[in-house]
Amino acid sequence: MYQLKDGSPRYGIRTDHHDQALQQDALPRGGSPETIAREASLLGLHHLAAGAEHRLNQSWADGDDALLASLRNENPLELAVAEKIVNEKLGSTKQWLHKARTIYSRRLAPVAARRQTAGMLAKAMFLRLFLIVLLIGPAVLAVSFNVPLLVLVLIGVASILTAMYLGGVVTEWLRLPVHPPVRAGWVKELRQDVVDATLLAVLQNKRAAVDRQTAAAAGRGWKHLSFVAGQLDRMDQGPTL
Repeated sequence: MYQLKDGSPRYGIRTDHHDQALQQDALPRGGSPETIAREASLLGLHHLAAGAEHRLNQSWADGDDALLASLRNENPLELAVAEKIVNEKLGSTKQWLHKARTIYSRRLAPVAARRQTAGMLAKAMFLRLFLIVLLIGPAVLAVSFNVPLLVLVLIGVASILTAMYLGGVVTEWLRLPVHPPVRAGWVKELRQDVVDATLLAVLQNKRAAVDRQTAAAAGRGWKHLSFVAGQLDRMDQGPTL
């Protein structure tokens, strides 16, 4: 925040530009800041995984934008409001991931029901129990024959690696639905994009002047995530026949 010549407060980033076009918002005014976080809370794990992958490929995401850093530093009160809104809707990164997994599990419910009807889930349970018994056997024998500790450790490591591989084989063979892999650190970056877009909405609701370049940077990450999520939803619907 800084002051105008008449002493009144002004929010946003101070620039040397006097062109009014540069002070126009990149996003329309009047939108609720809660809307962005609410929409983000409805995303599933597949949306976050695809959004994180998409973000990794963007040059603008290689580092923190100086414009965004300045926007946050110049508006600490509004940033605190944006953080509060996001915390209420999403929670922490870990909590957001948990919500996204729950949403994705509900999405997979029809698939899991079909696999259960076909007896695939029962087969998977039986095969995994068989693998557990089979892989514990060498360790039990090794303990019985008092083998050296190093050999016992090697047997344990080999058993774990074998179990991971064979478990994947069972999942692939029975075509069981799995959760897409996504790293918490990448989801944290997506969450920051939501915070930045919410901060922009808070400032716009206050009629604060934010130059177009800064506004575009603040809304960019959320726009990309929304775009990817929308594309995934359209892909799920399939082509029009």
